[in-house]
Amino acid sequence: MLSKRRVSHPGIYIKEAIEELGLNQSEFALRSGLSIKNVSTLISGTSRITVDVARKLSAFFGNSVTVWINLQTAYDVYQCEKAAQEELDEEWKIVKKFDKGFVEGLLRIDIDTKNKEKTVTDLRSRFQVGTLLALKENDLYAFCKTSTKKDLSETNIILRNAWISLAEQVAKNKKCAEFNKEVIMANLLNLRKLTLEKPENFQTQLDAIFAKAGIKLVILPYLSNSLVNGVTKWIANENCVMIAINDCGRDADKMWFSLFHELGHAMKNHKRHVTISYSKDNIEDEEEIEANNFAKDALINKSDYEYFVSKKNFSLMAIKKFASSQNVADFIVIGRLQKDGYIGWNMYTNLKPKYSVLCYIQ
Repeated sequence: MLSKRRVSHPGIYIKEAIEELGLNQSEFALRSGLSIKNVSTLISGTSRITVDVARKLSAFFGNSVTVWINLQTAYDVYQCEKAAQEELDEEWKIVKKFDKGFVEGLLRIDIDTKNKEKTVTDLRSRFQVGTLLALKENDLYAFCKTSTKKDLSETNIILRNAWISLAEQVAKNKKCAEFNKEVIMANLLNLRKLTLEKPENFQTQLDAIFAKAGIKLVILPYLSNSLVNGVTKWIANENCVMIAINDCGRDADKMWFSLFHELGHAMKNHKRHVTISYSKDNIEDEEEIEANNFAKDALINKSDYEYFVSKKNFSLMAIKKFASSQNVADFIVIGRLQKDGYIGWNMYTNLKPKYSVLCYIQ
């Protein structure tokens, strides 16, 4: 807490003392053994009283070295508290960017306007930063490869970094084998079949398959304005990968596609590499296109899909029959057809379920 009493720089006392003695700065410098520059910067408050300066001042004024050291310490502490308060005010601006329901519901941290310091302190601890201002850094996650979204605002960057930090913390508590592409490829059909299950049934199986393949799967609620769809990050010390996705929109088909999209990034096996996929991002580089194609083909066989759409029969019965042949949920095919423009976005939408995230921060 910043002291209500303003604490002056020790130089003000030196200035008053030498004025009472009728000395100018040059005369005082000569008599005290200090340099003229040193006296000038002390009086202007731009330099500190060191132990050596304190010794010379105490000898001139006939008091103890401790007197001058204590004056400097009191001023330093005041300045530190002042800076901390100013930083707290800036951090509170960041706090206000967060969705209150996300912070209080998921993180269980009260946004208390009457105790801003506790709220900020709790959030620093949660996001593992010394200051919330660190979340403003676009390069907070080094070796970052994104889907080339260039129009991120400061708010987007702050919330993106916060969400990734939370995902990392969840991942730390998960155990898995070392990353193995062959295990993934051998289980693609099993992963596809899980789309037929309800979340309460498939999540444990999904975690198990991924863990055997050396992937820590994290599913978190979407953080409003973070724009993040998913993140893939290599964990060097464990030789494994973190894949984190969220429930943006909660559409089942989008969540599964996002999962397989990030899996496509993981298959690239970029060590010391973070890939961030953004929502509503039409700017795609080569790796994003590759990840999209991996997801499409892993969920629905490419040649089978091309043959199906060539027949131009998109009745519900035809879709269900094709989905059954692919061992995939109807809504996966419906979502793909909507995305590719073969059917309208309003067609069969009632058959696309919404998921609720089952993963929470401890």
